[in-house]
Amino acid sequence: MAKVLVAGIVHQTGRDLFKGRKDIEYEVLDDMSEADIAARIADLDALVVRSTPVTAETIAKAGRLKVVSRFGVGYDAIDVPALTRAGIPLTIIGTANSVSVAEHTLGLMIAVARQFRLHDQAVRDCNYRDLDPVEQSDLAGKTVLIIGFGRIGSRVAPRCKAFDMEIIAADPNIPRETVEAHGHRYVADFREAVGEADFVTLHMPGNHDGSAVMAEAELNAMKPGAYLINTARGTLVEEAALAAALRSGRLRAAGIDVLRQEPPAADCPLLSLDNVILTPHSATLTKECNQRVSMTCVQNALDAIDGRLRPEYVVNKEVLG
Repeated sequence: MAKVLVAGIVHQTGRDLFKGRKDIEYEVLDDMSEADIAARIADLDALVVRSTPVTAETIAKAGRLKVVSRFGVGYDAIDVPALTRAGIPLTIIGTANSVSVAEHTLGLMIAVARQFRLHDQAVRDCNYRDLDPVEQSDLAGKTVLIIGFGRIGSRVAPRCKAFDMEIIAADPNIPRETVEAHGHRYVADFREAVGEADFVTLHMPGNHDGSAVMAEAELNAMKPGAYLINTARGTLVEEAALAAALRSGRLRAAGIDVLRQEPPAADCPLLSLDNVILTPHSATLTKECNQRVSMTCVQNALDAIDGRLRPEYVVNKEVLG
């Protein structure tokens, strides 16, 4: 009998996929440490994991493991080379969370442009007199630079288009023709256009070494009064440099869903700024997204056991040969 460990809570729609599978024994456990996984991995055929790290030391203890199925699209905490050496595929959930992140991105864009944070407080303080409309901005007619035009960035674009925004897409891995076919402007290197955009939104993986993509030089190159949105990876932004740009007024505001340290330390420089809207890595936390992601990651585990894994969900495709 095949054994599956789900390390973290998944929606019932995902668990329901195990129904009728008399050949599979599964266990769902929340708050699992890597040590907990390492103690069980030798007997597993499939591991479904949310945020718990899976290092080379744990992978070395695997006996018959056929797949590590990641609950999400990021896999910074997974030692992919170690999995590849062991011939074990790593799967992610494809586009299951893309719509939710794209919608959250637009929500942050609207929230920072219209000063929702300050206006919410104004109502609570019964202060309707000191609201300056000059401090608010429409999205219509503005230029947005989408850095990363993959699963999520390509879904942000039509939503921005619906708000009558001009779109520049930057992604060296996407053909120019793909972007231009949608009527958008294409740049291979985002630095070519970062000074033109009223909004810059990030939708790319983090650098392997954790270095920032939007560091001091890139932030200073942005258009004065522009907005930065990050719903991708906390490591993409140099937070101290962003805080300095926001504090000085060089940048108007920022909408941030991901931070380098989560939860942030008390001295995180972004926490004290009024022109930042922060959300707790919650872009994917809708009930619909949870259902889609749960079903996809459990199905990936079952497909690996059944020997019919779909290559489009596999990160290290070389193990499929």
